[in-house]
Amino acid sequence: MAATPPPQLTLEQAKAALREAIAAFELPENFDKITAAAAAAPEEQRAMAVLPVVQQIQSSVLTKYGFEGPAGVFQGIMAIKMHESDPEVKEGIQKVTTGFMQHVQKVSK
Repeated sequence: MAATPPPQLTLEQAKAALREAIAAFELPENFDKITAAAAAAPEEQRAMAVLPVVQQIQSSVLTKYGFEGPAGVFQGIMAIKMHESDPEVKEGIQKVTTGFMQHVQKVSK
C-alpha cells in the first residue's frame, strides 16, 4: 500500500494556519510552557529544549488542516513554506520563528 501524500494548503489556508499558530504562541499558557522549558535547560540548549513544546503548539493548529502524527508538523510547515513568496506568509513564518525564540531569549537575560 502506498503512503498517503501529505495534504496541500491553498494560499488562504496557509495564511489562516499561520494566524492561528501566532495566536497560539501568544496564549499565556503556551507562553508559560515555552518559558518553563527554556528555563529548565542550560543556556546553550534552550532553543532545542523548547522545540518539543513548540511542535506541540503547532501540532494543535496543523491537525485542523490534516497534518497528523510525528511528521505532521514538519509536513505542515513545508506546505506553508510553499507559499513563502507571498509577503503575508513570509511575515507570518518570521513571526512564528521569532515568537518562540523571544521566549528563549527572555529566559537567557
